[in-house]
Amino acid sequence: MKKRLLLAVGAAAATAALGGAAMTVSAEEPVEIVYTSRGNADEIKVYQQAVDAFNEAQDGVHVTFEASPSDGYSQQLITQLAGGTAADVIFVEDTIINQLMKNGTIANIEEFMGTDKSYAKVEDFDEAVLNATRTEDGIWGLSVDCNPMILYYSPAMLEELGIEDPQKLFEEGQWTWDKFDEICTTLKENGKYGLVQGGDNIRLYNWVFGNGGSVWDGDTYKFDDKAREAFHYICDRLNDGRFVYGGTLPDGQGEDAMFMSKQVGFIAAGRWLTKTFHNEGIDFDYIPYPSKDGTKYSPAQICLGFLCVNANSEHKEEAMQFLTYYCGTQGQEARITGVGTSVPSVKTLDGLLLDSEVPAHVDHILQVRATGWASGTDVVKDTIYAGFSDATKAVFEESYVNGADPDETIAKAEEKAAEIVAENQ
Repeated sequence: MKKRLLLAVGAAAATAALGGAAMTVSAEEPVEIVYTSRGNADEIKVYQQAVDAFNEAQDGVHVTFEASPSDGYSQQLITQLAGGTAADVIFVEDTIINQLMKNGTIANIEEFMGTDKSYAKVEDFDEAVLNATRTEDGIWGLSVDCNPMILYYSPAMLEELGIEDPQKLFEEGQWTWDKFDEICTTLKENGKYGLVQGGDNIRLYNWVFGNGGSVWDGDTYKFDDKAREAFHYICDRLNDGRFVYGGTLPDGQGEDAMFMSKQVGFIAAGRWLTKTFHNEGIDFDYIPYPSKDGTKYSPAQICLGFLCVNANSEHKEEAMQFLTYYCGTQGQEARITGVGTSVPSVKTLDGLLLDSEVPAHVDHILQVRATGWASGTDVVKDTIYAGFSDATKAVFEESYVNGADPDETIAKAEEKAAEIVAENQ
């Protein structure tokens, strides 16, 4: 049975400060709250580490972690929130965060973050990360960590083929589409693909923003001229064989397997492949997406997941204490150590990655975090609308797979987008 935390009087009510956050000491039993998230076996172990660290750090609140199956997790969460059966603290995917912000089933944590009870402050996060859950009315959740999109490549393989060093080109302001074309041409001449082009819209938009383009004009999905040029760029290289579409790779032959077997020069991913490659002894390094004109660190997506507080929780303040711990410096430090699979979303922990020195230019991924974009914000509103990402991806595949005219495909995508936006009004 859950019990409210009772405030003692006088000296017994001394406030224990830990990492800048104040917790009230009580002789009563701790308040019991529940945190739920989906995840695989390895992820669940990591999540539990942060829960254990919080429970050991103070005695006013006790958190029980309940793992949930990944299949159907988001829909189940929506149903639980509507029915009043959701946990106090919940993991929320970026595909539904805006829906929950709109329907009022998650709590505003902005005021709490301004108190000395919060373990995390607004200034701890880059704006691009925080803006994914911030509106003019408040802040509705915090990122548990993040994964900026970066290109992986093998320096040793490029050197063997006599290809220019991407790091040198980047530093000289020459990491351009033209230079990338030259590299991909050489890779193709040596029986390899230049890049595995993923089918999700993320990997399309990273090229768009590398050209200074846009795909949203207010609430209208509309490709400007530079966005159209970027889509043509991708389609042309898929057609001539310098790129290969990830959606057409044989079963079991994903982009990570292609990279490990040296069949491709570049793949796009977050830090989630780093630990595997490092443990397997695979030669790799990071390099940002090239831009049309050599601009450094053009915006690329920051993949995010969030912790939120159930608006109907009986213990919202205690839930917010745990949330800000888990997503703040202490919680992320407990989960992100050594050569991990994600990037801290709090700036105070950048040293964890830099000290690992894996890969050699690990600092690139931190710079992308600082300049990147998150879905659901004004620059990319896809995840605001249910079904948007899958529907538009299916349209773009007409060009990726079947070679349909790029301009006709864009027109169809814009038309489909307008339908979905109207349905979600």
